[in-house]
Amino acid sequence: MTSDLKYINKSLEKSFKILEILSKSLFPQKAATISRKASISRTTTFRLLSVLTQLGYIHKNSSLNTYSMGHKAFQFGETSDYLQSISETSKEILEEVSNKTNLITYLAMLEGSQIVHSDKISNVNNDASHRTFRMRLDAHCCALGKVMLAYRPENEISSIYKSYNFYPHTNNTICNLSDLKKHLSKIRSQGYALNHGEAFENTYGIGVAILDKEKRSFAGISLSGSRNIMNPKNTMEYVRLLQSASIKISKLIVDN
Repeated sequence: MTSDLKYINKSLEKSFKILEILSKSLFPQKAATISRKASISRTTTFRLLSVLTQLGYIHKNSSLNTYSMGHKAFQFGETSDYLQSISETSKEILEEVSNKTNLITYLAMLEGSQIVHSDKISNVNNDASHRTFRMRLDAHCCALGKVMLAYRPENEISSIYKSYNFYPHTNNTICNLSDLKKHLSKIRSQGYALNHGEAFENTYGIGVAILDKEKRSFAGISLSGSRNIMNPKNTMEYVRLLQSASIKISKLIVDN
């Protein structure tokens, strides 16, 4: 066993240490913080971060000089610990939204080009139910995915969709990166995203991002229902409810 350890590539070992640190960090980290936590020199940390960023396993926000897990890293598994933590923290807030609207309320996180749902809360026959699950869905075809993408840096969006084939789930699905970026710009300006039957023919939704202190999305919440149930006249009322819930959840998680 001891002799085997001699052959461990030190750079590889340090790279995994950096990935472990970022995988356990809900929010982007500065290089100096990563260096300190990993007990690796700053020079080596910068070098490894650069390599991992080029490979797509780490994402760098150049304007803020912070690092987070890249889209490729999510191919190896889910951020289940964070999903569970956010789920437990936001449960009562999401139940309140569901009770006020009588609509299904979802909570999810972004993993590369997909979203991973954490919670589905519904109020059927005045019986609120809370269920944790792990349904995945392409981000470009749903309100939750689009609103979380809208609050990510443009270079991260380009990296995620560099060699991505957009699948047309319905006739309303966005099918190319250029149209998606235009749509994301509109979402950022209005503060919410809509889903007009883009993933499933008769499923409509409204999504709002949950932001960290750097105004970067780390999760999102949405209301969903059929075309008949999602009355357009109530859209802004639903948006205000979701935005209020988003701020409450963000304060509970970011400030702790």
